[in-house]
Amino acid sequence: MDHQQQDDGDLERPTTSPPTNDSPAESRRQWDAREVIGKIATTNFAVFCVGFNDAALGVLIPYILPSYGIGLLQVSYIYLVNFVGLFLASLANIHVCSHLGTGGTLILGATIQCCGYALMACAPSFPVFLIAFFFSGAGVAFQEAQANSFAVTVRNSHRWLAILHAVYGAGTICAPLVANTVASRTPTWQFYYLITFALGLVNLSLLAWSFRDGLFQPNVVNAKDTAGRELRATLQHPAVWFLNGFFFLYVGAEISVGGWLVQFLVSVRHGDPEKVGYIASAFWAGFTLGRVTLADITHRFGERRMIFVYVTLALILQLMFWLIPNIIANAITVCLLGFFIGPFYPVGLYVLTKVVPEELHLGAIGFTASFGSAGSAAFPFLTGAVASRAGVQVLQPIMIALLLGVAFFWALVPRQERIMLT
Repeated sequence: MDHQQQDDGDLERPTTSPPTNDSPAESRRQWDAREVIGKIATTNFAVFCVGFNDAALGVLIPYILPSYGIGLLQVSYIYLVNFVGLFLASLANIHVCSHLGTGGTLILGATIQCCGYALMACAPSFPVFLIAFFFSGAGVAFQEAQANSFAVTVRNSHRWLAILHAVYGAGTICAPLVANTVASRTPTWQFYYLITFALGLVNLSLLAWSFRDGLFQPNVVNAKDTAGRELRATLQHPAVWFLNGFFFLYVGAEISVGGWLVQFLVSVRHGDPEKVGYIASAFWAGFTLGRVTLADITHRFGERRMIFVYVTLALILQLMFWLIPNIIANAITVCLLGFFIGPFYPVGLYVLTKVVPEELHLGAIGFTASFGSAGSAAFPFLTGAVASRAGVQVLQPIMIALLLGVAFFWALVPRQERIMLT
């Protein structure tokens, strides 16, 4: 099995001219990286901005609570509104991409995201602040779906997916450092969203430049009918739903830790918000390092086997984090936890390309990436809602349950050699 997986990862297919947004065959070919290096660079920057978005809120929560005079339940509504934006975008992604093309969908997502940041930066009332997260959620979902779909069209996609998600990790490392510094050393924490708005404008400009050929042209002829058929075929494939469950729970676990870690250390471990805010970056640093260093190891020894190994190690580390009441020990264990769960996302997407027919790759990856992103809002909201009554220490048992759920859905994913691709 493992030898077959390794051969699949190194499979070379004929290359042609670089893809444009109006290329019907884009989902059928794998491109040489040298031909599409500009698009690789800009989609990576888009995902960096997604990471910069995802990892900041947890650090800002201790400042948002007194600023608006709200409790944990109210602040968790941010994740709920974000979930609605992510989920609706995940359902619309295939249709939007069929009509606007890959570049057009990326630009739409970046524009929507910038609208959300503009609202956040204006220091609005809390209801308007909530609405802004609907826009940022929808924008993130469109961009993440298309960036992942594009990475799979590049030859040796398992490596490009690993790089893409390592760049996401770089964004998550930078976000807590910047957010904590801004919140603790400037007049208002909202200044952070001025920075994200500026990054969003740069992202929008770069995407418009790199995907300028055939921009906003449909990927296929008869886009409406084709999108409907592709969505139905995608939703009818069992492996898509097993992997959707895997991603939904995994991303939920990842963002729940990043989102509530600082509040846990402040409320339960009695840490100083200005100091423990940087521990969030330790988690994301381990997360990124895991994506960089474990990609080829995982591919070599078998994706199926290694994910079970990583889940087991993550459960042990999560228990240590829960049971050892020491901030320094918690910083070390949460860093290692991030290291071992880091590879889950790119590995899962790579396996998806091996268990789903090739003609469904772009639709399945886009839908799965967006649906998984919805987990990044659903479970942090659930954690916050429960924490408002039982205390933020509920993060730990919720994390254990999520990791066990990840292992359950991974066990349901078909073995790669049993699937005949068409």
